[in-house]
Amino acid sequence: MTKYPVGLRPLLLAVALIPMAALAVPVMAQPAPPPGAPPALPNGGPPPAMPNGGPPPAMPSMADTAYDALIAVRDGRLTHTLPGRAAASATLVAGAHITSARDGQNGVWISGGHSAFTLRNAAIRLSGTGRNDFLGIGAGVLVRDDAAAVIDHSRIETRGAVASALVVAEGATLRVYDSHLVAHGGPLPRGYVRHIGPGMMEPPAPLGLDGTARAFLAMSNARAYLYRTTIEADGWGALSTDAAGGHLYVEANDCTIRVTRRGYGAYADFGAHVVLNRGTLDSGADGAIIAGQARIDMTDVRATAARTGVMIHSVMGNPQEVATLNLTRTTLTTTGPALLVKSANARITLQGGQITSASGQLLTLRRNDDPNATQTHGAMVPGVVLTLRQAALKGDVASYDPDRTLTLTLDNSRLQGALRGVVLNATGQSGWTATAASDVTLANAGSAALIDAPAGVTVTATSTDPALPPQSRSLPGGGTLIIRRP
Repeated sequence: MTKYPVGLRPLLLAVALIPMAALAVPVMAQPAPPPGAPPALPNGGPPPAMPNGGPPPAMPSMADTAYDALIAVRDGRLTHTLPGRAAASATLVAGAHITSARDGQNGVWISGGHSAFTLRNAAIRLSGTGRNDFLGIGAGVLVRDDAAAVIDHSRIETRGAVASALVVAEGATLRVYDSHLVAHGGPLPRGYVRHIGPGMMEPPAPLGLDGTARAFLAMSNARAYLYRTTIEADGWGALSTDAAGGHLYVEANDCTIRVTRRGYGAYADFGAHVVLNRGTLDSGADGAIIAGQARIDMTDVRATAARTGVMIHSVMGNPQEVATLNLTRTTLTTTGPALLVKSANARITLQGGQITSASGQLLTLRRNDDPNATQTHGAMVPGVVLTLRQAALKGDVASYDPDRTLTLTLDNSRLQGALRGVVLNATGQSGWTATAASDVTLANAGSAALIDAPAGVTVTATSTDPALPPQSRSLPGGGTLIIRRP
């Protein structure tokens, strides 16, 4: 593992109010826990269990990394400080103004289970290259190894490839209040070879994203809670997770999430649970992405996405893993599909809210063109279930993935749009009006009575229920329903 000891390169820094010395801090990391059933999580119940395929690839070791940090707290001690300690302690640094142009340098580094630290009214501006965000090298603030930290009314801004504004990892707990986190990214170093995994310095090519830095990054069973905070990235991602470890939880309340170019607002990696309550999200590409068996909950969020609202995919995973997405009273406006599922299984619930897609696609299920896409190898898989609950929405729902089923459940909801390759299960005071030629499989006989279509539109429904003999009949709106056997 590459080390960055003090004095390796000329140092350009200024620390106002709290003078600190640059330092190299060798640290010990806590190993990732074995896979298993994680404990219950707040605000949403237990996260999904880890599938039999095992956890995602292991985190690179922070234990073998020497960190060069301007302010460091280790195991409850403020390390290597200069005179002026009255302005800083092992538990509080207030009013600090920190700038640095040194590659691989962290602004603040907090580590160890005995550390409980608050950074208040601070301004951190780093312009060096981050080198490796899986290790948090070059992050404005890195919190790790069971430490607890609070960031309050502070601005953290970075300008460098893989230089995150804020990284939390290894079971640490972080709370951020009324702050501003910005990652602009920067040019890639000469000789960099694009790859996927630890050490990558740009998004995986199959995602079709821009940028070289993630503003916020949570990993390895950390817990993070953000309140009234702006998380902003030039590209790649704003609120990101990676190498989750199976117990990772991130919650953003009343926050502003913004990605200027092609990137994602929030990412839930395998084993992560991401919760967005209220607030706004604006992305130049995807509102959010779920990878494998992970979960995102959005409640009372207003989101816009220039490409896809939420994309769900599975790469290098287990074909039985299931993603979970819950949108409650959320307003989502997109140019492309509101929901796009690529070679993945998912349980999606849309409760209330308003979803608008300029392309007219509410949900599209298709094969993933990523060369690392998880393969089913002909096995039966859980498939995709989209549930509309107490909702009135417009948009097409279509499956182009022959490896799994797509079921649409209408629970006291109404939908206008075309259905293709869908199993329809309508209950309660529900109704579906087909706006174009559609083909469905009926989950029960009662669903047939809840179908309508205007004149000139034909719905072909497959059913094995003896209560629905093969027939062709007119619908109240003037369209035609054809019931047939498989």
